[in-house]
Amino acid sequence: MSLQLELDSQRQVQEHLNELTSRTTLVLVFAALSTLVWVTQIDAILNALLVRFNPCESGCLNLFDPAQWSAVRWMSSVILGILTVIPLAFNQGWKFARPGLLPSEQQWVKSWFFRGTIALLAAMLTTVGFLFPLLFELGHQTHESVTLQARYDAVHMLSMAVAVVWTQVVVACALSAMVVAGSLGMLNKTNADWWRLRVYGIVLLLMLASMPEYGGFALLLSVASVLVIERGSRRWLYAEPALFAGKKPVMDAEGGIRNMLLVDCSCGGAAQPIADEMQSPLAVQKVHNLCASVREQENVLQNILQHRLTDVFISGCSSEPLPNGFKTNCASLGCNLRGLDLLAQQSYRTLPSPFEITEVELKIASLEDPWSKQSIPHRVQAVLERNQGMELLIETRDASQSWGTQLNPKQVLLHLDHLTSASVEAKIRHLPIPVIQK
Repeated sequence: MSLQLELDSQRQVQEHLNELTSRTTLVLVFAALSTLVWVTQIDAILNALLVRFNPCESGCLNLFDPAQWSAVRWMSSVILGILTVIPLAFNQGWKFARPGLLPSEQQWVKSWFFRGTIALLAAMLTTVGFLFPLLFELGHQTHESVTLQARYDAVHMLSMAVAVVWTQVVVACALSAMVVAGSLGMLNKTNADWWRLRVYGIVLLLMLASMPEYGGFALLLSVASVLVIERGSRRWLYAEPALFAGKKPVMDAEGGIRNMLLVDCSCGGAAQPIADEMQSPLAVQKVHNLCASVREQENVLQNILQHRLTDVFISGCSSEPLPNGFKTNCASLGCNLRGLDLLAQQSYRTLPSPFEITEVELKIASLEDPWSKQSIPHRVQAVLERNQGMELLIETRDASQSWGTQLNPKQVLLHLDHLTSASVEAKIRHLPIPVIQK
């Protein structure tokens, strides 16, 4: 499965890898330089942190492992260096990925960066400025209450703070990614497992690989991180897709599940849009001119990809005028593209009709795939029972023979073959609806 979007150039894989390597190298070089700059200031920063963490008046902080102190200095400098180049990393990553991103993915990346950065800074400041000083103070009071002599390892205190801050970095990035995806409609219960597998997998890998010396504490932090992310994004993990609210997949004759979408294309104003009151088993996405708008094509592809659509129906045309690139992308995603050709059906009218919604419902009811041909009479009957007072004109001729037909406002046109037409007439014989067959 591959998509070729309008802004994405057709290049060899090696060219993409070369571009990715050059952009990654640029970020790593600046991260290394900023780390070296932070090393010159890290002693003053760590001293300020120890003053903030110190629960004693004086004399209870000790340095038991000087070598470990050097490791803490460098690890802290690396974290500060990485935080410093985050804007550059986002800029380079955005330039690399932007041509191949769908519209919602572009919005997700930008929102994730800004919201994630704000959440991350707020969590780090709260932890370092409030949480750890409070916990160390409570622990010191406990020691004093049992008359223990206070002797605290400065390196261990800083190491714990760095480990928790690193955990917050990972959790903030992962949680904000899930929340933003849910807010933009990209995350729901239909693709929740896809998001869980990738986000939780990356979180566990980063946590366990970056803190091997903490053992059980690292495992505890990893489990806690996953639980926090799961709880924080629960609202969207179990949410119904907004576009398909109340719509259920259809099982075809072979037992396959078919997820379908009706794209209501007004063909640049030439075709009348479908009224919102229409009762249909299909979810509806409204567009203005699918043939000419790259953004609307990408929005449709986005829904196909996110909701695993198997069938897309175009309301206005027969789908033939659509760009070949769009058709190829639909085929690569395993989606069958068809058209209702309502624009041609509207050409039979010169006067408005109060039964235009009914005509569209009948057009959908006469579809043979994924529904069976034998079920057409039953589905047509269900539509006509809700809408009476019309005259049903059943057209069994092909389009060339019926060209020029004009309908009066009370007539509703339905295209069927001879055999199905006879079955429909027998099924609706009890209804007070005149039937004319051509």
